[in-house]
Amino acid sequence: MELILSQKTKTRRNLVSQKRNSSSKCVVRPPDPWDQSILEYVLDDGSRPAQLACQAAKVQPELSYLDKNGFLHLNSTAIRESNLEVECQYRTYDKMDGDDENVSYSYWIQFNNSAKIDDEFVEVSCQRTWFPRTRVYSNNHNQITPIQKKEPANKNETASSVIIIVLDSVSHSNFRRTMNKTLEALHTHYGSFIFDGMTKVGDNSFSNAVGFFAGKWWDTEFGDVHGFFDEHDLIWKRYREKGYRTLLSEDYPGFNLFNYLSKGFEKKPVDHYFRPFWLNVYWSYVHRRSKNLCYGNHRMHNLQLNYLSQFITKYSDRPKFGVSWFTELGHDWLNQVRYGDDDLAEFLTKHVRDLEQSYLIVMSDHGHRFDSIRKTSVGRQEERLPFFSISLPKKLRSNQNLVQTLKANTKKLTSFFDVYTTFRHILSYPNAPETKRGISLLLPVQDRSCETAHIPEEFCVCEFEVVLNVTANARVRTMAQDFVKEINLRLEPHVQCVQLQLKTIVAANLVGEVDEHKFRITVETSPSNAVFEALIFFDTSSSQSTVIGDINRINKYGNQSVCVNDQLLRKLCFCTTFLEALPIK
Repeated sequence: MELILSQKTKTRRNLVSQKRNSSSKCVVRPPDPWDQSILEYVLDDGSRPAQLACQAAKVQPELSYLDKNGFLHLNSTAIRESNLEVECQYRTYDKMDGDDENVSYSYWIQFNNSAKIDDEFVEVSCQRTWFPRTRVYSNNHNQITPIQKKEPANKNETASSVIIIVLDSVSHSNFRRTMNKTLEALHTHYGSFIFDGMTKVGDNSFSNAVGFFAGKWWDTEFGDVHGFFDEHDLIWKRYREKGYRTLLSEDYPGFNLFNYLSKGFEKKPVDHYFRPFWLNVYWSYVHRRSKNLCYGNHRMHNLQLNYLSQFITKYSDRPKFGVSWFTELGHDWLNQVRYGDDDLAEFLTKHVRDLEQSYLIVMSDHGHRFDSIRKTSVGRQEERLPFFSISLPKKLRSNQNLVQTLKANTKKLTSFFDVYTTFRHILSYPNAPETKRGISLLLPVQDRSCETAHIPEEFCVCEFEVVLNVTANARVRTMAQDFVKEINLRLEPHVQCVQLQLKTIVAANLVGEVDEHKFRITVETSPSNAVFEALIFFDTSSSQSTVIGDINRINKYGNQSVCVNDQLLRKLCFCTTFLEALPIK
């Protein structure tokens, strides 16, 4: 059986569309969050702390704080209780023009009790007054400094704000398992609509973000993904042009959407850009000494929530578009996101009145891609179905036609292209926008198939799958071998990557109807121990098979592929330098 090695642009979305009924209806049934097959992965085994207790580490006392009026103070009580005699200084900083990997600092300035800070970010450092004059304290503070600028002539005086909170790698089911208090706050205070059929359109965070922030396929339509993104058509630019104040904050700066294997932005992409703060925090010795997910005595997600909180309150009389993306909280461990439940619920409860004129969207980009649950069939389905919720501004909650439309849409197959169209619709409301693909969630969504909803075949959750015997099926064995051949052909031009070998066939499923000849094959390779999954189409007339769309890496790979700077290759490559370090058998 021969494998067709065609370009991803040819195979990605419509290879088998001619064999499918584009008018077919998909009914999405989210998996049971407590399915018996995944209990060993989702139940708390007691090996990790129940709460995120940052203060227990006692990294350092709190010797400084920045008040709501922008005054930086030394905490005389904390200094006295710590039996310290210190001299302190501060410096402000912000994004460096033309460089999104470094920050621009002011000079260090000595201060004794307090100082007025006009910039958004300030670093404080204190050292002993006696020899040796060692540093005993370091901290970073932030504030929102409202921007005054000329309003556009086409400003909408009744415009509603949009506040988006993204929890990375949290499925529809995992949100229900781990975020009970937040879910209750969304229902009780905001009347949020939870979408059962929201489906991802790409493998990773970036490809999905391009879907809901730009309405485009990242690989064929979005443009250059290795340079700067200032000229790319991202949704907040449209809001900014209409007079909205804008915010973008992402933790985990080494893996930010537009910076991972890319250059980010030459200029600030929004009015309030949190990346410089996180860069300085992650570089600091305090962060290196802190517990996981902590910065000294503070939960790191609370630092970002506080920045968003200030944005909401300091622009109380202006329309706002804010994106606060939390990556580290949920990215590496399935149940870790629970550490943010209390704080996010408290944030939502605190700002009920402040958000009455806002669309509030709490969502994720995809389910968990790498934890052990991903190797199960339920885990695979969860990974395709991210959590998504939306609440209406108070003035629209009495519009029963709109409420019933949203309620009905929560049970329909939807995608991130619909989310992008919704962002466009909010900006032009009540007039519907014209977009290349997607239906606004504020309008009735008809019954669709994955094809008509523009969901790539490999991420579709609408088709029934039958488990095959991997040891007794010769076709499965051949497809698995050819699958590894395709991976190697993609790696072949890159001599720094090892050619892989088939180690084990992990799983094989028949997908959809028998006469569609689609198979989901999962293999483990050596020497990387990488576990790959792909949808494969077998053409009986030509006895040829083709990998459909993305190849998914479903276990963690750490720095195995550090020798390549390409998003597609990162999940495939095993660097030759690691091969040299393997023991000789």
